[in-house]
Amino acid sequence: MTTAQQRLHHALDALDRTARPGPAVGGCEHCYTAGQLAALAGPPALVPNSLLHSVAAKSPDHWTDFPTLYRRLAPRILRQLTTGTLAVDGPLVADRLVAAGWPDWHRAELVREVLDAWWPAALADPGADAAEVLGTLAVATGTVTPWLRTWAETPTPTANRHLADTLDRWLTYGELPDLRLGFHRDLPVGPEVAAWISGLPPHRIGEDRRYWLELALRD
Repeated sequence: MTTAQQRLHHALDALDRTARPGPAVGGCEHCYTAGQLAALAGPPALVPNSLLHSVAAKSPDHWTDFPTLYRRLAPRILRQLTTGTLAVDGPLVADRLVAAGWPDWHRAELVREVLDAWWPAALADPGADAAEVLGTLAVATGTVTPWLRTWAETPTPTANRHLADTLDRWLTYGELPDLRLGFHRDLPVGPEVAAWISGLPPHRIGEDRRYWLELALRD
């Protein structure tokens, strides 16, 4: 386990210690049975994965008190999200975290530490989808700036491979210079990302990609 992965697991463990049973959960009775709503009010660790994944994705209008429910389940949702076992797209979870007002939660700093620790761990993980993780973090925090800064400061072979793969994706699908992140593509970051890429050392981008990047930015 790398140092970055250790930091992430320590952050997840600290967030786990905040998990508690909660008040009765009111929700859409067309989507959830009385037994499922009762389970959601119990110990978060005992909520079945299928139910957890459903709650992680459902829109806030399915619940009487969405922020409280999402806050209680966030330790498990974030653990599964950051370890690749959550059957829900990361940017959608980011939307839900924002809708639940996570920066105003009690012990929100523990959520922030998980997010901060996840990015270096993803950049060190050859199997991570760096583009999706970046979109998730940017939407959850409302900014792409610190995540790009960390990427620039991580010139490791694995981080550079992630960079190459992400650039290939953005250039292939013509997403630059109008790049928008998020599940609904509602966070415009194109100019900032294009400026960031242009400021990276040429060897981190590659001549072919730099050519296609300059062509994309010229159009």
